[in-house]
Amino acid sequence: MRILIKDIGGKKIVKYDIIFLGGGQAGVFGAYEAVEKKDGVKVLVIDKGRMLKNRVCPKETLGNCVNCPTCSIIYGVSGAGAFSDSKFNMDYRVGGDVHTVTGKKIVNDTIQYVVDIYRKFGFNEEPAGLNYNATMEKIKKGCIENGIQLVDTPTMHLGTDGSRKLYSELIDYLLSKGVEFVTEREIESLIVEDEKIKGVVVTHKGEKEEYYSDNVVIGMGRSGAQKMMDLCKEHNIKYENGAIDIGVRAEIPDIIMKEINENFYEAKMIYYSRNYRDKMRTFCSNPSGFIAAEKYEDDFVLANGHAYKDKKSTNTNLALLCTKKFTQPFNQPFEYATAIAKMSSMLTGGKLLVQSYADLKAGRRSTDEKLSRLNIVPTTEDYVAGDIALACPQRLLDNIMEFIEVLDKITPGFASGDLLLYFPEIKFRSTRIAINKDMETSIKGLYAAGDSSGYGSGLNIAAVMGILAVRDILTKI
Repeated sequence: MRILIKDIGGKKIVKYDIIFLGGGQAGVFGAYEAVEKKDGVKVLVIDKGRMLKNRVCPKETLGNCVNCPTCSIIYGVSGAGAFSDSKFNMDYRVGGDVHTVTGKKIVNDTIQYVVDIYRKFGFNEEPAGLNYNATMEKIKKGCIENGIQLVDTPTMHLGTDGSRKLYSELIDYLLSKGVEFVTEREIESLIVEDEKIKGVVVTHKGEKEEYYSDNVVIGMGRSGAQKMMDLCKEHNIKYENGAIDIGVRAEIPDIIMKEINENFYEAKMIYYSRNYRDKMRTFCSNPSGFIAAEKYEDDFVLANGHAYKDKKSTNTNLALLCTKKFTQPFNQPFEYATAIAKMSSMLTGGKLLVQSYADLKAGRRSTDEKLSRLNIVPTTEDYVAGDIALACPQRLLDNIMEFIEVLDKITPGFASGDLLLYFPEIKFRSTRIAINKDMETSIKGLYAAGDSSGYGSGLNIAAVMGILAVRDILTKI
């Protein structure tokens, strides 16, 4: 329960049972677990962005990115998932690899627990991909023949609009149970004494604020990767360099992806390139979806994709990502990926760089005039047509092109001139925190969850990690 402590000036200060740094999946579902399992528990959620109801992206009405100081697509309560197409994969094999720490069963059991929470707050649709038919068998056979691993897990699709409604109801429930939210706060530092967490330091409008707890869960999402590394170095939190996913967001007419979209909704495919043996994967496919630009405060823009339940385009978009894990002595994976992103933004004046696959193969830049000849109409205006090769390392480019050609054998027409490639798409998982099976770090009482931990890359695993952390905390308070 909450208690009052006194600082040296005699001022009364509130100490919380649990503080969540980040109001994304880990924070929201962790907070839910806390108030459901223990009466009177005092929970605080701190986020860089705004409350969900106040998160507004001007692009939805204006049609283009206006470079907001704090991007509502990335930051805010309910996390980036609230502005994504919100696909929830119902298996440990997708969304991260925390099962290497916890075991597979506990992850899958907790995923099902999260699904039950989704049901409680209004999601009643049946997941896609549960029952195989002849078309699905054909697609899987094609994957086997071409060296592609098809990770065919059941998938729940809320849609960007559906996720906001569900998360809004969940947040309202947390508020009714006494969970406190402090928003528009920049995480500054941690308060650590004798290798034990004691609280956190944040800034708000240039002023520092301190919040106290013996139990802190860090779930800052992929946008918090650099801050996570900074905190590790500052407080000697044990970590290692994690992986970084770099690639493109591909956009293709729905008709090319029709069989996959209608039967799997999203088919997760993994491929290892012939020459480099680098891991390539598809990620976050959005049938009849829209390209989205995510603005990061370090002066670069990344590609992403959304899909709605009600609003539809005629295109499918998906990420084609190359996973790179760097070895010693290199220890700056975040800086490396950021440099690539900044190079691209330098070429475009802060917009996405787009090129048709036909132009990429021919070694020539795309222009607006060339794009106008295609059968595909881009679903965003936040781009500049150009040459991806000017910003993308050759090894990565080789992998992407090889992957596209292999995918063409699974869904013919994919490697066509009507394939648009938006660069860059990057998923930061560059800091891999040392955690035990309960998500606790080398600092007692400090837990790591979600994408910023280095173990998560999806809604499902972030929620699982937040819940597992809270379950351990509740045994101690």
